[in-house]
Amino acid sequence: MKILASFFISFLILNHCFAQDIFIGNWETTYTPEGSSIPIKLSFHIGNPEKNILYPAEMNLQCDSFNAVYHLLLVKRGSRQLAIGKNKFPVIETPYSIGNWTILLNGILDFSKDIKGQPLLTANRIVSKKIGIPIKDIKEFPAYRNRTALQIYNFLKADEIVLKKINNDAWQDPAANKILQPKNAPSYFGIIDTIFVKSKDGLVKFPGNKDIDLISLQINGNNIVDQVDSKKSREDEDFLIDTGLNIITFFADDFGKNAPSGAAVNLVFENNYRTLDFNEKENLAATFIVAKLYLKYDESTNTKFQENASIINQQYYSDTSSSGKGNSYISRLNRTGKVIGNIISKSQQLKFAIWDDAVEDGDSISLSINDKWIVQGFPVKKRPQFITVTLAPGPNIITFVADNLGSIVPNTSVLEIIDGNKRKSFYIETDLHQNELIKIFYDLKPE
Repeated sequence: MKILASFFISFLILNHCFAQDIFIGNWETTYTPEGSSIPIKLSFHIGNPEKNILYPAEMNLQCDSFNAVYHLLLVKRGSRQLAIGKNKFPVIETPYSIGNWTILLNGILDFSKDIKGQPLLTANRIVSKKIGIPIKDIKEFPAYRNRTALQIYNFLKADEIVLKKINNDAWQDPAANKILQPKNAPSYFGIIDTIFVKSKDGLVKFPGNKDIDLISLQINGNNIVDQVDSKKSREDEDFLIDTGLNIITFFADDFGKNAPSGAAVNLVFENNYRTLDFNEKENLAATFIVAKLYLKYDESTNTKFQENASIINQQYYSDTSSSGKGNSYISRLNRTGKVIGNIISKSQQLKFAIWDDAVEDGDSISLSINDKWIVQGFPVKKRPQFITVTLAPGPNIITFVADNLGSIVPNTSVLEIIDGNKRKSFYIETDLHQNELIKIFYDLKPE
């Protein structure tokens, strides 16, 4: 049983450590239209997502002397799709501006791999004969720029776009965070102002539409409706939201006969009523509308620690100035250390419960916090024993050291970290060569 439990926990940890978001990173393509000798270069640099749904990104476009950098929002549409934001905010456009032509590149980026395993993102636009908003006329460009401008226009509107992944480096820029915050954003990226609610229960109403538009609605990445005809009448849909931040994404999957989409949905929370409407000026011809819902956090009902997403394996060595029972205990801190969990605590004092969930076989452990011993030679019993631990502000490292291997190898125990209603359990498995570590960040000034 111990071996199976150890394997399962190791699998979960390794899976968490090495899982890579398929979208994050640099993506590039170079395209030369038939009959032209001038290539067009397009790249997307995609950043870390909010709630694994909202991806801030930077788009670079270059053709002949034209160079441009745009900021935009990409929204996860499915496990292998990103919806492309309507608004690409121009950070740089030189030596001229192409106006709102970037709206032509709407729709979805589809993830796939080629025969060699190279990750690809393919642009699949929402097909439409009409955009629904005025577009800058090619005649507005000087004659000597017409050819290049027309090439850019056709590329954005209809040419094949397949981007290859160059690396997994996330786009990290102060602008990335601003894209996700409507009040701080330099432009509207499809996210409406955050809606604060007091109830977990919500209702979606479908007011209907004169055109046959296909729409989808997701809450925290889960489908409420998926590619349904907005013209047909539908019953209201009930849903529940989580405590804290929730993300509702409303997608225009197809523009119907009369572009752009004219679909809308109404969100109802007790006295809160908000409409997401593709008819609104800022949402005309958009691929999505995002609503952030925030349900006030009730600490008294919280039973989970906040967990740090960054779990890494590391070597950790003690400061030889540590006091203890002698050099033998100091040397035991110098074994290889493996991090098995990271949590965030808002309390300075935590209670540890330690017990053997299998057979009481004479295991003995020692525990240190930030290189200072909490207990040494602590016998692990069948019944839980409790230890109170005081955290320092910021990061704390709890080290579990095997004093022996008991009668059943390896040295195993269960640790439960307790803070009021919050409880988090870890399966501890140590030997005479490797310690196990838990990082606890004490948030002295919680938000």
